[in-house]
Amino acid sequence: MAQNPVSYPLGAPVVSGTEITLDTMLNEPTRITRYLSDLTLRKMFSQRIFSNGGSVSGGAVIYDQLTANDLFTDRDVQNVEPGAEFPIVTSSRATSKVAQVEKFGGKFFVTDEARDRNDPLALRIGAQKLANTIQRKTDGRALAVLNAAVTEFSQTATGTNWATALSTAAGSMTKAIEPAADFAKVQLSADTDELGVEYNLWIVNPAQYSNLVQFYGASNLSAVLSANGIEMIPTNRQTAGEALVVEAGQVGEMRFEKSLSTETWREQATERTWVQSSVRPVFVVTNPYSVIKVTGLAG
Repeated sequence: MAQNPVSYPLGAPVVSGTEITLDTMLNEPTRITRYLSDLTLRKMFSQRIFSNGGSVSGGAVIYDQLTANDLFTDRDVQNVEPGAEFPIVTSSRATSKVAQVEKFGGKFFVTDEARDRNDPLALRIGAQKLANTIQRKTDGRALAVLNAAVTEFSQTATGTNWATALSTAAGSMTKAIEPAADFAKVQLSADTDELGVEYNLWIVNPAQYSNLVQFYGASNLSAVLSANGIEMIPTNRQTAGEALVVEAGQVGEMRFEKSLSTETWREQATERTWVQSSVRPVFVVTNPYSVIKVTGLAG
């Protein structure tokens, strides 16, 4: 089995050149890794939620997590007279947590017939499906980690039914039942609790996103989101009727023990070549107050 000596993070790769034969791709799995990485990044949103925390050693990450008591020092600051000693301000030491690395991957085969005929369709279809599945699994795991933090720290808010605004007559419409009211409500909760958080990224189900587009119109929705300092990601990974709202890049870290990599080998008995790719990520939530779940967005 020929192991690919070079791996690529889930970052934007650039492939130059024109004609590359199927045989070349199978003999040089780094090219397949570049191709998979490019396909995966087209729709992956995990890297918009979490910051890149670097590498991993030992199969796990030990990290500290912000708690409510960590927002301020245990002792308040005070007026210091000229020449006087500053007061000692202490903070409670949080218990460290551990997050285990996970491995996502799969394989598919290309027959010798397709290879000899230089038919790229077999590789293209297999790579597309594998890239889509890795992307779905990675993003799904990212949302699962966010949901776990939401549950542990009771970070929830009740929104309005966005479909109600569509069926409400213009004369009965109020600002309180407009979907945009939820944007202000969620940010108000952070400001009231003095969390120092700016909720600027909403992850919603496509059904809720469709309600917004129908209510505001595509161009007006962009203006509404921009006015509130918000970006929005519609995805089937998000539960319908709910939204996960985060401060982009401030929730925690996404690390890789092993970046996306590929290996290939020919199976002589069946005259086919296997293409196997995998990635070993880990997600950690270091600031659970940078994520909140909004419920009640559907009937």
